[in-house]
Amino acid sequence: MKVKKLNKYKTELPAKGAFTIDTEDDFIKLHTLCIASGKRGGGKSVAIANLVKKAKEKGYYDRVYLITPTYNSNKMIWDIADIQEQDVYEPTFDVLKTIVKNVEAEKQEWDDYLYKKELFKKYKKDIANKPVYQIKGDDLVEYLEHGFLDTQKIEWKYKNEVPPRLAVIIDDCMGTDLMARRTAGLTNLCIRHRHIADGLGISIFMLVQSYCANGGVARPIRENTTHLLLFKINDEKQIAKVKEESDLPITDEEWDAMTNYAHSVPYNFLLLDFSPKCETKRFRSGMDELIIPDSLKDKCSCKK
Repeated sequence: MKVKKLNKYKTELPAKGAFTIDTEDDFIKLHTLCIASGKRGGGKSVAIANLVKKAKEKGYYDRVYLITPTYNSNKMIWDIADIQEQDVYEPTFDVLKTIVKNVEAEKQEWDDYLYKKELFKKYKKDIANKPVYQIKGDDLVEYLEHGFLDTQKIEWKYKNEVPPRLAVIIDDCMGTDLMARRTAGLTNLCIRHRHIADGLGISIFMLVQSYCANGGVARPIRENTTHLLLFKINDEKQIAKVKEESDLPITDEEWDAMTNYAHSVPYNFLLLDFSPKCETKRFRSGMDELIIPDSLKDKCSCKK
């Protein structure tokens, strides 16, 4: 085979997205479309609650919505993630429209804040350099309407002065209108979750008892999943199906070894990262232990 370089049509990579969430090297990329799959009582809710808690502590999320019909019975679990009751919703067929409106409202509030911040700078400059009677009438009215005469500082409502960082958790919703009705828009939202609200985006965590069996997660959602938390289940065929469908760069023997290792610990999971920061961070036992198969041990790119 002969190869001749033209050096005329190099691919130009885009600049980093405006709303990219920077995370620590050992944390997963965000925004995520994350699925936690396992049997009832297997630890899915606890795992996601703890993951979200850590993300909040690190400033990766400001607000998290929860869609579930079982909030009251699982409140102690969701308190781990500091889920506010005002952000809890029933899985009705139109609930995702409400979530999207909330996200769009958060984005609008951020845009309004940026405008107000710039206007406040102009106000401070005018007040410092002009007597009041020399300030333009329209400007003075706007200053008054925004309450600038009664404040010394414009502050963003969340801890970090960045665009709102939002997520939604969908738990115990199999068989509800949200999952069963195409008009609910779940598949559409999952596919475009990074792009809603003019690119502000939102992370989605789905907790299900069946990943790819009949009645489980729709294939378009599975194909767009960025992270999978696979808990121990008795259906070995389904576990094998996950590997087959995921097109993982490992051998069958390595896959069996990883699942056996992760599932040897009660309530633990094997984490599959389909968009890892490094090939050596593609698999984990729980969140806190990397699993590096022999096939990937020489493919570390962390220091390159």
